[in-house]
Amino acid sequence: MKRTLAVLTVFSLLLAACRPQPVPTPIDPATVEPVAPVVGQALEVQQIPGTVESAAKQLNALLDPNNPDIDPDLKALLAVFGPGSAMPLDLKQPTQLGRSLVQNFAAHARGQLQVQGVTTLKQTLPTGTTTVDRTGRSTYQSTPADGYVIIFEAQNLRVDVKWKVGGAATVFVPAGMAYNPSTGQWSPAEQELPTNASATLTRGTQAAAGATFTMTPGECLSALGPTALSFNAWAGRAVNSPAALKLNYAWTDANISLSGDALYTTTKQKASLSAKLDVRGTTVNRCTPATFAFRPTRADLTASAEVPSHKLDLALYLRDLSNLEFSADALNAQNPLAKVGGTVNGRLSFNGRSLLTAFGPLADGADTNLQPGDQVKVKYVQDGKLVETDLPGALDGLGTLFLPY
Repeated sequence: MKRTLAVLTVFSLLLAACRPQPVPTPIDPATVEPVAPVVGQALEVQQIPGTVESAAKQLNALLDPNNPDIDPDLKALLAVFGPGSAMPLDLKQPTQLGRSLVQNFAAHARGQLQVQGVTTLKQTLPTGTTTVDRTGRSTYQSTPADGYVIIFEAQNLRVDVKWKVGGAATVFVPAGMAYNPSTGQWSPAEQELPTNASATLTRGTQAAAGATFTMTPGECLSALGPTALSFNAWAGRAVNSPAALKLNYAWTDANISLSGDALYTTTKQKASLSAKLDVRGTTVNRCTPATFAFRPTRADLTASAEVPSHKLDLALYLRDLSNLEFSADALNAQNPLAKVGGTVNGRLSFNGRSLLTAFGPLADGADTNLQPGDQVKVKYVQDGKLVETDLPGALDGLGTLFLPY
């Protein structure tokens, strides 16, 4: 009897384990009121300018090429752009690295103008190979036909750009007016753009930087941009890159999304930036700017920025948006936001502690000022006290604090 009971018990447990478990419904973070800042723990708003200045100094110290902790591969790359090189670069401003490459690329590019019909000029992407020898003299050859190469012999440096990765097509977009040397007149121009391209910077035999670019042009490229786009870049080395950037963008009839991530590391520390925006709504006449309209219904924005000892996090959620339109007519109307509806839930934190929160309905309340947001509860700490106000009050108070004139 006992054995039979034990078998039945085990069998029942097995059946229970195999029974499908209910999937919990995910909680929308927009519905959870953020934890308010606490006096004595939160960064007070009047301390924000000094904190931003401190973070900027930390970032500058990290980016300084003379920083003894700079990544060796990145330091070797930056040294190529020092004084006297074919691509001189102020090493105190490492952000000039990309600009220097672009400027030299443009200077050596051999893009052609092709006449289309009698009035339109097509500005094609540069192709071929330009070699700059040790004396600074440039020579050119026509291959490759689907990419562009620049060789700097003195620096043992080579830049390879492929315009048609995997045989991808290119597209032309209006580019204003250009001078037509065959007629001596200015004519409408079109610029050729890649849809799948890559670039690699090689120092000796080692790849020192790279980038990839993909684009889905869509039907409205020349009006409001592409349907989708992605850009990835790195410097130093391809694996565990000390400097990296990623951007992604997409726009469909019901959604606009944008995300970006940047990372910079030394041998001991790092700085990073990450942001993601997702907007739902309805797009009308996207290809016709004069009648274009976008009517959002919800939005999610999250972002994080970090340098040593400084970390800022932002989360903003908008729900059930109504009477909000982005169009020429709507934005030019008097009080375009007067009848906006929906809810807002936002929080800003510093080093993991709440700095500012906003929560409540956006619609204008019972007053007569026609300003939305007077039902939103905004909280922050200032001068040792917790300030509780509405959205217009917060904009006014913080605006006076940071822009006193």
